Amino acid sequence: MLFFLFSLLMYLGFWQIDRGNRKHHLQKIFNQRSSSRPIHLNQIKNIDLKKNYFRGIVQGHFDNPHTFLLENRIYLHKIGYEVLTPFFLNNQSNAILVNRGWIPQGMNRKQIPKISAVDHQIKLEGVIVFPPKTFHFFNPINEEGWPKKIQSIHPDFLKKNKFQPFLLVVQPQQPGSFIPLWHPITLQPARHYAYAFQWFGLSITLFIVFLSAHIHRL
Repeated sequence: MLFFLFSLLMYLGFWQIDRGNRKHHLQKIFNQRSSSRPIHLNQIKNIDLKKNYFRGIVQGHFDNPHTFLLENRIYLHKIGYEVLTPFFLNNQSNAILVNRGWIPQGMNRKQIPKISAVDHQIKLEGVIVFPPKTFHFFNPINEEGWPKKIQSIHPDFLKKNKFQPFLLVVQPQQPGSFIPLWHPITLQPARHYAYAFQWFGLSITLFIVFLSAHIHRL
């Protein structure tokens, strides 16, 4: 039993180190790509995964009436939504879903916050983000009226609604933008390394207890 617990604690420690290394690598890629020269998306029809985290520039207009609200987003300990509005490029038919940032929920979930509309032609700059192909909750988007609340963003959702296969996460101070919330990673590598240290510490403690008990038996 003790051997099993020791092995489990060691495994959890190395697992956290691996996660920390992956997050560090992802953050490095994001920093490199997001600081590169922006891509003018009006001039390119097909954007693939190789352009993930590059900056993009678009010209066109928002489809204001058909906004989605990504639920349960936390900012400064307050619950709210990330505002996702379709954006039609001047020379393309499929809209890009634009993450405009965070807004507070309001008094309760039933109260839909007022979202400011941008009705004229605009130019936006942001980061191209392909949502990961991971587990996702069912999005009940068949509810009446707009804006519609959703639980997650995933490739199937974008495809079903005939959006481009990526999001454009706008940078601060852009027309129609709100509080920036999105980050490439939700938990910093240092936190994973700290968790690994805790697991290794517990495994060492368990080993010392076992060794001490064994010595006293002799």
